[in-house]
Amino acid sequence: MTSLPSIRAIQSFVAAGRKGSFLEAAAQLQLTPSAISHQIRLMEDDLGEKLFHRIGRNVSLTEIGERYHRDLSEALSMIEQATDEVCRRNSVDVLSVGCASSLASLWLMPRLPRFEELYPSIEIRLLSTSDPAKLSDGSVDVDICYGSAPRLGSIAAEEFPLETIVVACSPEVANGERPIRKPSDLVGHTLIKSEQTLYSWQQWAKDHGLAIDVNRGARFRDAFMAIATAVEGRGVCLESYRLLERDVERGNLVLPFGMTGPNLRCHTLTYVRSRLRSEKVNAFKQWLENVWLEDAASAEMRARG
Repeated sequence: MTSLPSIRAIQSFVAAGRKGSFLEAAAQLQLTPSAISHQIRLMEDDLGEKLFHRIGRNVSLTEIGERYHRDLSEALSMIEQATDEVCRRNSVDVLSVGCASSLASLWLMPRLPRFEELYPSIEIRLLSTSDPAKLSDGSVDVDICYGSAPRLGSIAAEEFPLETIVVACSPEVANGERPIRKPSDLVGHTLIKSEQTLYSWQQWAKDHGLAIDVNRGARFRDAFMAIATAVEGRGVCLESYRLLERDVERGNLVLPFGMTGPNLRCHTLTYVRSRLRSEKVNAFKQWLENVWLEDAASAEMRARG
């Protein structure tokens, strides 16, 4: 097997070829000119080829040296890039966050850039899933699950603020051939259902004293799919305003009955108590609580205005 030159020899050769001078290459690498000359001489001896024409204090690449310089320059650049990437990863603290899929896509992800601005040294690894993550196996640092979570021994659970469950549909559906202005107007409309829900259409119909065929319409496991279907004008959904907010603000959805609906605790932040000593976990928890307060303030302003 051919003996490979050392990294120091490659660096010396590439620098000297680029500068056309052993002296300038030595200054760049913080070596002596004799050290540069020695490294290149060893390389030439091993290869059995002259790599430089030596003209006084200046040097120029031979024909073989030019080809070799081009290839080694590219290889050295790749090594430097790979090393920089590893160093950057080592300087970033990765925080693994599990999150209920609908909340992740519709609420958390749009807000994460704000966290990244505040904590550039923390990199979020988001695991979006319909099932609660297993904190005990270390796959995630924190988990935001749908519904309540028991406080068991080492696992801490903090509930999100109350979420209002509202009726939503596209403007075209609300103002179509069968306008929706009062609850009884939903009779005959297609109802979009989420299988994972704390408040069903059956409960809604019972609360409003209505006999509605709740079996008609599409059925989805996750809320974000039900909401997307409502945006397309394919029916009426019943979801948390926290998940609907962006589409309502953009005019994709309207709330025919306004912000009337039950207030429920729909999401819970869980984490291993001992991990709260971790700077990244504590930072995320504190940031999340601040976002909750901002959301609550915005909701209060909407209610007033």
